[in-house]
Amino acid sequence: MNGLYALGGGALGVSIHHGLFIHGEWHVQAPTIFLGHLLAFSLLHVFLDSGISLCIITNYLFCLLSSIIIYRVFFHPLRHFPGPLSARLTKLWHVWKARDSRNHRVLEDLRLQYGDFVRTGPNELTIFHPDIFMAIDGPKSTCVKAEWYDLLYPKLSLVTSRVKETHAARRRQWNRGFTSKSLEQYITKILPYITQLEHRIDADIHHQHISNITDLFYWFGFDTMGDFVFNKSFDMLHRNEWHFVVVLLRRAMSILGPLSPVPWFVQIAFKLFPRVWILGDWFRMVAWCEGQMRERMKLPEDKTLIPDVAHYLLASAKSDPSQNLPWLTGDSILAIVAGSEPTATTLIGIFCELARSPYHAERIYQELETVDICDPRALAKECPYLEAVIAEALRMYPALPTGGNRKTCEEVVIAGRRVPGGVTLVAPRWSIFRREDCFDRADEFIPERWYGHPEMVRNKAAYAPFGTGHHSCVGRFLAMDDMRLVTARLVKKYHLSLPAGETGEDVLGDMRDQFTATPGRLRVMFRVRDNSPSTS
Repeated sequence: MNGLYALGGGALGVSIHHGLFIHGEWHVQAPTIFLGHLLAFSLLHVFLDSGISLCIITNYLFCLLSSIIIYRVFFHPLRHFPGPLSARLTKLWHVWKARDSRNHRVLEDLRLQYGDFVRTGPNELTIFHPDIFMAIDGPKSTCVKAEWYDLLYPKLSLVTSRVKETHAARRRQWNRGFTSKSLEQYITKILPYITQLEHRIDADIHHQHISNITDLFYWFGFDTMGDFVFNKSFDMLHRNEWHFVVVLLRRAMSILGPLSPVPWFVQIAFKLFPRVWILGDWFRMVAWCEGQMRERMKLPEDKTLIPDVAHYLLASAKSDPSQNLPWLTGDSILAIVAGSEPTATTLIGIFCELARSPYHAERIYQELETVDICDPRALAKECPYLEAVIAEALRMYPALPTGGNRKTCEEVVIAGRRVPGGVTLVAPRWSIFRREDCFDRADEFIPERWYGHPEMVRNKAAYAPFGTGHHSCVGRFLAMDDMRLVTARLVKKYHLSLPAGETGEDVLGDMRDQFTATPGRLRVMFRVRDNSPSTS
């Protein structure tokens, strides 16, 4: 009799795997599946003899896992691609490898070992070839965003929208806030924060302190984005300290480093343990953003004020703002993260290199002598070396080192290799931006490759810091304006150098890959230039 029960449990395990789990996506249902299994196992213990229930459960799990392993190793469409055996079996190996949030290093090691196409998960392919960018986001691409983008579910946002039609409609709403006219208006919002940034640096000079440029640039990024999204700043530059919500946000983002490879586990953690450990920080941050958006919705529109991004989003949702609250909350969270952290990351990279090699700063300074340093359009047009420095920093310090996964909806051909439909694709910018066959002396910071020596860029397809096509960063022009203005203002006013005994290597050496990059600490010594004009 026990053998019959064992056979039934085993058959059920195999049937569930082949009848359900290998078809479609199940990560969002992972909490329900987990709880359903616990309930079923408990009921078996209640209504059947403990020996019989244990026999059924054991054989069910054994056959389910055996079926999964056999399929993934011998029959999966990706079985012909090279990669670690453990990666074929489960993404949990990736969680362990990326436990210190250095996924960019993990993937680069795999590239060196296996080549341009590496199976990094049961249903995941990491492609290091530069053709991957156009394949996943080009105008002819049929790929969609992968499961990771259900992170905010059931909250919604432009960044996490996985349905192309939905994303396109939301993108049109966002585009209203990033017209040429809107960008020109935003400049008047940015300039006071750059002045506050200068005040912080001046205070460090006065007290003979070395400036913690990492904190300053993050404060600048979050303060400006708070103003853009909620029409009020986090006020960190003014108060000279971190805002508690930004601290919560950065702590919550830290879990994305090791857990990004397993979106199903993130769903279980968020749904079943929402107040445990760092997860509580995430939900407190989400609640704060929702509260701020509710307050913003109540404000009457003042036509004398410069519109913020929320102005355009609320205008699209004015027929029923409350029904659109999940969109508005999700967009506010992602706008603050996507708008502040990448800008801060690139600015940290720029000033690390300028402090390492003052030659770069002096070349920019020479360009600025006859340019209005408060006009980003003039800077873009008349300061080619400044543009080259920013472009090279975007390459060497990518804000999105390995994130941005896509999923094939049908078979695609990338660099001559056929990739099946239904497969998650990873395009690690960190590695692709450092390919020697795409960039001469790829590991060196050489702005001249973008200005004067174009032959040093061997394959332009390998450079996509803001993404490609309709999935490119909606705020890329604003981010570029931020970086132009900050770099020009600080280089115009200050000499800068690294403190004695510091090399700046910690910026990349200690960088964490937490979907967005979190660079290591950078400290810079500033000295006011002779006859420097006051911008206070």
